Amino acid sequence: MALLDLVEYLDPTSNVLAARAPPDGSGELRFGSQCVVREGQLAFFARDGRFLDMLIPGRHTLTSANIPLLIDLIKIPFGSKSPFRADVYYVSLHQHTDLRWGTPQPIPMRDSQFGMVRIRAFGTYIIQVAEPRKLLTAVVGTRGRFSVQDVEEQLRSSIIARVADVIAEWMRERKLSVIDLATEYDELSEAAHAALKPDCANLG
Repeated sequence: MALLDLVEYLDPTSNVLAARAPPDGSGELRFGSQCVVREGQLAFFARDGRFLDMLIPGRHTLTSANIPLLIDLIKIPFGSKSPFRADVYYVSLHQHTDLRWGTPQPIPMRDSQFGMVRIRAFGTYIIQVAEPRKLLTAVVGTRGRFSVQDVEEQLRSSIIARVADVIAEWMRERKLSVIDLATEYDELSEAAHAALKPDCANLG
């Protein structure tokens, strides 16, 4: 296990939501080690599966002041140069744009004018981590890397299900026909966004 005098994470793909440094497991740190957190990142220190201290963007020299929860957990005396083991996870706060979704098959719905119809829907969406600690504890876990691709399929499934429910309820309550939907896109988008909030909140 390598002794880490410098901890940092660079994402060459721009698609990583969370990553552990080093990627293959815990690293040995010590007081005086440097941790670099770039703009649009947060760094979390973990021990035994518990996410403890957090560092904001900047270059940080590790001391008992900036990782107190970790130091208290492993009971290292202040000023000790002895290595200690910890996981460092970086979370990206950048927006990931132009992600696409669409219904793989037409969705049957009852139309007030035409009876049973089959419709399809397509669109784009943006994701951004809002609650980094929840993402780490509820989704990432012990994985060394978690990317947009790892969550895309789940998000697309949620979007398709919620949009279908919103359109069906919209048409039923307002007694609309499919030919009227084109005039309701903004309202439908807002309703679908509200319906998706709990699903997204669970992911962080």
